[in-house]
Amino acid sequence: MFSASALLSAFLSLLARTFSNVIVQEIDGLRAAEAQREVGAARQASASRAEAERQEAVAKAAGDAAAAATEDPADPFLRKD
Repeated sequence: MFSASALLSAFLSLLARTFSNVIVQEIDGLRAAEAQREVGAARQASASRAEAERQEAVAKAAGDAAAAATEDPADPFLRKD
């Protein structure tokens, strides 16, 4: 038969290994969640940058069109001096 100390040693070894595996899985889960947040933040930054560039292009095109257009003499906001 097995001695009590051998059984206790085997039980404690199993308990320590299980506890270690749980901690490693928890740390891996936290790292994966952090990586997902970083990917999401990078994706959001890229989308925001693209939208800002699109809005800037629209504003520039509107400004260029306004500069190229002839002035309307009936425009009430046109300065007459």
